[in-house]
This record gives sequence, C-alpha cells and structure tokens, in this order.
Amino acid sequence: MITIDTTNMCSHLQRKLFEEDGEYHSLWIAIQDDTELTAVVRSRQLHIYRNGKKVLVLAGKSAPKIIKEDSICKLLQIERIRWMEQRFKKAVAAIKDGSVVSLKAIKEDIAELSKYYDGELWKLDFAADEAGELPPDLKRGVLSEDGIWNLISDYCEIQKKPSNIS
Repeated sequence: MITIDTTNMCSHLQRKLFEEDGEYHSLWIAIQDDTELTAVVRSRQLHIYRNGKKVLVLAGKSAPKIIKEDSICKLLQIERIRWMEQRFKKAVAAIKDGSVVSLKAIKEDIAELSKYYDGELWKLDFAADEAGELPPDLKRGVLSEDGIWNLISDYCEIQKKPSNIS
C-alpha cells in the first residue's frame, strides 16, 4: 500500500485520485496493487515510478504527462475514455430532456468534452480504437466523431436561445 504526503498536492488532483467518482481513482487503486510502482508528490503533481524509473506525471488541471510507455499509462487511457463516456451520456440525456436545470448541470461536462475533443488526447484515443487496442467491452460513444461533434453543436445551439442562457 502506497502512502504519500498529500500536503502539497493540488486539490483538483486529490479529488481526481481519491474520490470514488474521480477521473484517476481506478488508477490510484491499481497503483496500490502494483508492488513495482511508487509515487511521490512534487510541485503539486503526482509523479509515478516503476522500479525507480518515472513513467507518468498526473496534475490537477492539466493533462497527464506520459514519460515512458507503461501498462499504467494504458489503464490511464481506458479510465479517461470511461470518464469521458460518462460525461457524454449525461450530456446527451440532458439535451434530450431540454430543461434549463438539466442544461445548466452539464455546463462543466460540455466544457470538458469540448476540451477533450479539440485536444490531442481524443485523437490518441480515437486512433487506439481504430487500431483495435481498446478492450472490446469498453463503451466508446465519446469516440464517435459525429456523436461528440453533434452533442457540442446541439448544446451551443440551445445556449443561443434566450430562455437557456446560463
């Protein structure tokens, strides 16, 4: 069991790691179970090592930095897709519902999905899916080009209507 001093860890990263619905929580559990992995907090980030060699750096608000390809990095990708898929489904349901309350509740989800879709991580995840590198049972609607683009477009159109402005 890894014990780390979280005193200087970014609060966003703490939530992502230690809360059950956090984006990196499953990763934290996997780190606990792998005796070859160690972790230390430096500069408010979590630096993860395998047998003394740095493989990954997790930060609170910025994207993870993969230093060296490792099985923990592949798990990071799968967990990121699961987390984005949850946000995607929630947003699709809220847009279908159409109520102002539902639409306001997904504002942060849409921002995260837009950032993901416009960034390199979505492209890497999409390429991994196309190459058959992801588990077959992994839900991956968020990796559908049309699905995520349509969701974001629909949300933007709804936000233009006076009754839905947040």
